[in-house]
Amino acid sequence: MSSEILLGEQSSAARVFWRTVASVPAGAVRNDRSDADRANAQRLEQARRDGFAEGVAAGRREAEQQILPAVENIARTLIELTRMREVMREEATQELVRLATSIAARVIHREVAVDPDALAGLINAAFSKLQAREISRARVHPALEALLRKCLEHYGAPVNLVLSADPGLNPGDLVFETSQGILDASVDTQLREIERGLIDRLGR
Repeated sequence: MSSEILLGEQSSAARVFWRTVASVPAGAVRNDRSDADRANAQRLEQARRDGFAEGVAAGRREAEQQILPAVENIARTLIELTRMREVMREEATQELVRLATSIAARVIHREVAVDPDALAGLINAAFSKLQAREISRARVHPALEALLRKCLEHYGAPVNLVLSADPGLNPGDLVFETSQGILDASVDTQLREIERGLIDRLGR
C-alpha cells in the first residue's frame, strides 16, 4: 500500500511505503507467557527443593557430628557397666561361697566340740582319698584320739600305724602321714577345697 501527500502546487513529496506486518493472535502471546511462567515456576520449585534437601543434609551432618561423641561415650559407659556387673557378680559369688563355708566351718567345729562322733564323716572322707595301708602315722587333737583309733580299726588300718595325740592341733584338725607325703584332712582344709571347687564351678 502506498500513499502520496501533496502540499499545494509546490514540490512533490517523496513517496513513503508502509510495510505490511502480519498480525499475531493475542492468544498465542498469552500462551507463550504462560509457558515461560510455568518454566520459571518449575525452576524455582526445583531450586527450592534442592535448597531444602541440601539444608536437611547439612543439618543432619552437623547433628551427627555433635551427637556422635555423646553416643560413643554412652556406648563406652554401657560396656564398662557390663564389665562391672560381671566383676561384681563374680565377686559376690565368691563372697557368698566364702560366707557359706565359713558358716559351715563354725557349725562343724561346734559339732565336733559337742559330739566327737561328728568327726567320723571327716575321717571317712580322708580314707576315701587314700588306702589305709599307705598310712604310717596319724595325728589328731587329744580329745579325739579315742574316736580316731576306733575309726582306724573300723577301716582296717595297718597294725604298725602310729597314732599321735597332738595338743598343737585344733579339735577339727586331722593329719595323715603316708609314704606319698602328708594329707591334711582337717575340717578347714576340706572346706577350703570345697570353696575353691564351688567358685570355679559357679564362675564358668
